[in-house]
Amino acid sequence: MTSLFKGKFNSYPAIKLYGQLGDKRKATDIEIKRLNARMRTTKLFKGNNYLWGKMEFVREITFSKAEKINLGIMTENL
Repeated sequence: MTSLFKGKFNSYPAIKLYGQLGDKRKATDIEIKRLNARMRTTKLFKGNNYLWGKMEFVREITFSKAEKINLGIMTENL
């Protein structure tokens, strides 16, 4: 938030990831339990069920490259 007031970031605000998606497959019980444990803190928010409520399928992701995101003047000092 302070970056918006200062007009610059002290570190890169994001990265762009490049990769390849694997085949879609049914999630295992362990994967679903792990997801539910991670999302427990957002359970009270309206969007939680919409985003994570019926997560049945997964894909493996292999990342091949990552790039820093440049936002013009706000990241020119980095």
